[in-house]
Amino acid sequence: MRLALRGGNVVEWLALRAGLVPRPAAEAWGGMALAGVLVAAVELGLTVRLAAGPATAAELSTELGLDPTATRLLLECLRSARYVIRRGPVYRLSRTGRRWLDPAAGGSVARFVEANADYWSWWARLPEVARTGRPVDQHAAAPDDPYWRRYLYGQRDLARLTAGEVARRVRVPAGARSLLDVGGGHGWYAAELCRRHPDLTATVLDLPGSAAIGREIIAEAGLAARVHHRDGDALDPATYATGLDGPYDMVSCFNLVHHLTPDQIAALLRRIHQALAPGGTLAVMDAFAEPGRRSSAPANLLGLFVYLTSGSKVHTPAQLHEWLREAGFGAPRRIPVLRIPGQALYVVTKDDGGPRR
Repeated sequence: MRLALRGGNVVEWLALRAGLVPRPAAEAWGGMALAGVLVAAVELGLTVRLAAGPATAAELSTELGLDPTATRLLLECLRSARYVIRRGPVYRLSRTGRRWLDPAAGGSVARFVEANADYWSWWARLPEVARTGRPVDQHAAAPDDPYWRRYLYGQRDLARLTAGEVARRVRVPAGARSLLDVGGGHGWYAAELCRRHPDLTATVLDLPGSAAIGREIIAEAGLAARVHHRDGDALDPATYATGLDGPYDMVSCFNLVHHLTPDQIAALLRRIHQALAPGGTLAVMDAFAEPGRRSSAPANLLGLFVYLTSGSKVHTPAQLHEWLREAGFGAPRRIPVLRIPGQALYVVTKDDGGPRR
């Protein structure tokens, strides 16, 4: 009886295992479809409205000015993906939907989901990138491009998942007062470190378009007096010519090195070494290609995405160790980041030695 009730699912599962289902067709079509549903649900305000309370499809289409048929179909797709529950004609967010898509939830990634609309055009250019080797360059937008708002608020969503853990686990030097966050964008990691260390103030260095939105995010958090954004290109030596008001007691470089080439990383770490006070701490967090770890689909897709959008790759911990050594640092300590698998945090203290040849 149980098998009969679930017969359809069992037959589909057996057909898939037997290789009778055209998986490439299903994955190419289904992957885009589900992404489209999630992005549209956030962009159209469906998830925000359902976070405020249950509603019927008719009520939602009227309130949000949407087509009734499209609204019902979107809701049913969200229901199939278990982000929405229906009781009779009334829809509400499921526990999973409320946790991740309710903007009021502390762990909401709704803005990140919405920002993924920009990614479609990037992936569509993958054949071109594969032929020419010229990446999309996701950071090339003009400073006033609306892209920066979508991108920075989306990245802030992800940072909220790990920033508290990172702030707890990074050992800030005793008496530290100054932090330089290189490529810190939204500034959320700097903000959490400042919250945890009342005497600390931070300078977040990033491109003008990124820094402009970062200032808004930090102002909304009520930390504009302690977290300051500064326009500048972390790869331009002229940016560091003034000393950036350093030296700093701590420098952080989070989720930046995977966008850079080996030569750019080596040069950046040398400049950071110069900007860091003796005894100061450098914290580098990123996705790294861990040796000996079994390759997975998410890791491979991330590696391809990095190449697509920056022309770079996910580097290995051994490479980071070597770049740090050449810049004058010792061996870093590795700290796993539990909330985002595949990421790791490396922390090292500056001694008085100069760059090693």
